[in-house]
Amino acid sequence: MPFKSKRRIPIAFIDPAIGDLGGPPESIKWIEEKKMNLLNTLKTLYPGVEFVGYDIRDLSDIQAFLSSEGDAVGYVVVSFNSIMGLIDPIIRSGKPTIIIAESYAGAGEYMLGISKAVDEGYPVIGIATRNITSQEALAKVRYLIALVRLRQSKILFVVSPSLRSHLYWQFGPNTDMYSVLRLIQSITGVAPVIMDANEFRSRFFDNIDAKEAEEWAERWIRNAEAVHDDSKDEIINSARLYLAMRRAVKELNVDAIAIDCIVLYNTGLLRAWPCIGYMQLWYDGIIPICEADPYAAIPILIAKYLFNRNGFIVNVGVDEERGEFIYHHCYAPTNPHGSDKPEVPYIITKAHLGTKHASIHVRLPTNEPITVVGFNPEERLLSIHVSKAVNNEYAPQACATKLIGSGNASMVVRNWRWKSGWHRVIIYGDFRRELHEFAILLNLNAIDEDL
Repeated sequence: MPFKSKRRIPIAFIDPAIGDLGGPPESIKWIEEKKMNLLNTLKTLYPGVEFVGYDIRDLSDIQAFLSSEGDAVGYVVVSFNSIMGLIDPIIRSGKPTIIIAESYAGAGEYMLGISKAVDEGYPVIGIATRNITSQEALAKVRYLIALVRLRQSKILFVVSPSLRSHLYWQFGPNTDMYSVLRLIQSITGVAPVIMDANEFRSRFFDNIDAKEAEEWAERWIRNAEAVHDDSKDEIINSARLYLAMRRAVKELNVDAIAIDCIVLYNTGLLRAWPCIGYMQLWYDGIIPICEADPYAAIPILIAKYLFNRNGFIVNVGVDEERGEFIYHHCYAPTNPHGSDKPEVPYIITKAHLGTKHASIHVRLPTNEPITVVGFNPEERLLSIHVSKAVNNEYAPQACATKLIGSGNASMVVRNWRWKSGWHRVIIYGDFRRELHEFAILLNLNAIDEDL
């Protein structure tokens, strides 16, 4: 998804002229050359971001930096030449902080500061390296960019009128389920926009041009590998819902949309399934969230903002005899690696023993690792396991898309954190280490379900 506006990241350069590196004029020349090279490399790597540098040479510079950048989501600190404790006040601001330390003269400042900060629970990560513009070092900056994007994100939740009332008003007897959106917003900054299905239907769904919807249905049917659904009307209704979702996202200026599909369909409030439309929304730069699941929404946003992967929700079945997972749902992206073109084919089909229409079976990529993530805001926890995608199964029971993963299924069963629910989010690639680091910056804990 393209940046909505310029993102801004402040950088504190710990660069006094005198320190372990040496003294002026050579130290100043060396530092300025390194600073310029780093800023130029960052601008090349992250063209949608504005990087603003500050020289930190004494305590008054720290005060000025924190005063100027108090509204920033977090800070990058680059340690060049100090053992004066200048990093400590920045860490203790409580902001998410990424430290990049030059191995010779900047490592002392880094080592003295970060170990203490980690022990005290501050959201800080870092790396010491001879090459401060290395890919590994500067890749950590994307964590802050992802945090900024989370803070600026909005999700449209389309739910029943009664659920909207519970979610909108903070009633005294409300359970955690009804206050979870506020909790998630307090942790991540992601803002919910709540709309009841009647308003969505009248403003968007009911006004869709029938001919345009039929054209989209025909396009999906034409591009499918096969169609095993005997109700074209259901596919056309899904196309109407796709066009309505697309219009709603644009008008309301949100980043993602979450339809409470099972409840709304079964109660007659919205007689259309979003599954095929969700597949299409990725190509419009819109993030879809199955079953209006706010827990799973956060790993999906993280996957896109941090890794440019199109994450998707699954139920997790297990076969402990085979050491396999059966990740299943009635939708998956046809471009899970984040491509702007389809990567794999799909079949339009019925699911759940033929009782649900307009589902898609996506032949997801195999023979590569996938990271599977759950989010539990009450415990401030990310649950992670990594498996290998090995096969796709097409069968009438349960959901239409079934990706088979090989891994430590029995260990995951024993370590399953039930407060995250049954849903997990699949991200193509092995991002275990990166998610552990990102969790620190969000003040979350992370566990490995499979270890």
